Amino acid sequence: MISATPYGEVLQIRMSRYPDFPTGTWVCAYLVDGLLVDTGPAHTAEELPRFLNDRAVKVAVNTHFHEDHISANKFLQDAYGIDIYAHPLAIDKINKAAKLYPYQEEVWGYPVPSEVKPIGDHIDTESHRFEVIPTPGHDLDHICLFERKNSWLFTGDLYVTTKPVVCRPNDDMRQVISDLKKLQALNPHIIFPAPTHVVKDPAEKLDRLIAYLEELGARVEELYNNGMSIEQIRQEVFGEEGFIAEATQQQFSSLNLVKSFLKKRHETNA
Repeated sequence: MISATPYGEVLQIRMSRYPDFPTGTWVCAYLVDGLLVDTGPAHTAEELPRFLNDRAVKVAVNTHFHEDHISANKFLQDAYGIDIYAHPLAIDKINKAAKLYPYQEEVWGYPVPSEVKPIGDHIDTESHRFEVIPTPGHDLDHICLFERKNSWLFTGDLYVTTKPVVCRPNDDMRQVISDLKKLQALNPHIIFPAPTHVVKDPAEKLDRLIAYLEELGARVEELYNNGMSIEQIRQEVFGEEGFIAEATQQQFSSLNLVKSFLKKRHETNA
């Protein structure tokens, strides 16, 4: 299912195989001035070109290589002949067949490999320039886009909530803090994330998220220095794992969040 909500010049395009499920099963793309930011999951990949008919899409950008952000690439290229750009580190991953966990296949589906081009430090449309902001905390190939004239910030999966309690194994939460501070310094007026909510007047929420992560990281470090194991820290800070850990084969878990704050310690000791 696809639905859309306009926010001034920016059209939010919400996509989900299960529209009655929680918002975590939705993912958003954004269309502005002919630029499409992300192309969504496989289960709506054939529907998206039809939805975009007569909407003058001219170019697309993938914020990163994950399957829920790239899966309509090939269908849009076949339908409209558009160029699609991504971080250089994402190119080979997007161009070859993905390997997914069962939950990923069920919720988002397998993307068809597609040919994308490496993005530079900006991308121009007819009326706007979008600066490319590397934000490798969520994944090394993750980027955000910032339109300075209107202070629009497109954040992909970097911003989800002000109080995350789970993360993926590849997430680097200390790098996420650094990325968020970089975005905070841009003073965006509105954030367009891949999750379904658009964040208006985001300064307070960015402040709250950064403070939460810094305090969480300090607490994890303190408990680790006091001799607690990673499992004990997870229990102390978050209690038992929630349903999402089991449903995602432990890919989204509180344990991963604790581990993320201790990555550098383990790398140094290795």
